[in-house]
Amino acid sequence: MKLLPIHEIGLLNAWWFSLLYFIISFIMLGIMPKDRRQRILKFPKFESKMEKLISGVALIIFSRGLIVYTIFIPIKISSITTIIGVMIYFTGMLSSVYSMWLFSKEDLDKPVTGGVFKISRHPMQVMSIVMWIGVGIASMNWIVIAAAILLAFFSYPSFIAQEKFCIDKYGQSYIEYMKKTRRYIFF
Repeated sequence: MKLLPIHEIGLLNAWWFSLLYFIISFIMLGIMPKDRRQRILKFPKFESKMEKLISGVALIIFSRGLIVYTIFIPIKISSITTIIGVMIYFTGMLSSVYSMWLFSKEDLDKPVTGGVFKISRHPMQVMSIVMWIGVGIASMNWIVIAAAILLAFFSYPSFIAQEKFCIDKYGQSYIEYMKKTRRYIFF
């Protein structure tokens, strides 16, 4: 990795990762019933305007910004780091999409606690962060890795708001789930 990564527009750039995730997510959301899609896309209520601002800025800068930034990041196909990064990307992307599918299939009156929701209370978001770290490794671009880590940090208010919503909606069953399941993967 270089301190100042190379930036150029090209066909073999990291934008393919963003495009693939967008297409799969779009198809997944398109085949879901409307009430399930709304459940996934529902934005949590924040306790303060500052939390809402932090979460919104993080979403725009670090998530949407990464999508745009990938247009300018070339990929060296023959590199071992590219292979490792692609494997991490696919692990994160497929886990994120799988958690979206699980979330859409569960009873709307119960919290989702099975599958990847056993290892993280927020697998869609956590695994998309893992996905972006994979893109950073595949492209050997420290800016993408740093942005993914910052996205994880700035997503914290959103995670807390989602958990408060779930406690209000599901009560003790969600509190019990929180005791058994980590917010992220390792902590």
